[in-house]
Amino acid sequence: MTVSVDGTRCIGCGMCAAAVPAVFQIQGRVSVVRTQPRTAAEEAGAFGAANGCPVNAIKARRS
Repeated sequence: MTVSVDGTRCIGCGMCAAAVPAVFQIQGRVSVVRTQPRTAAEEAGAFGAANGCPVNAIKARRS
């Protein structure tokens, strides 16, 4: 799985970092990917964060 955040769209709401702190973190005013998901739980959380992102800044793709 590959996860990315479009920093030009991100509003820094923090939902993704709160949901999956192993994968996402807030740096400055936007979210960034700390590490790619390594477990099934992290993958599920990353998909949930992508689906729940209010500005669709997160992309999660199965490899």
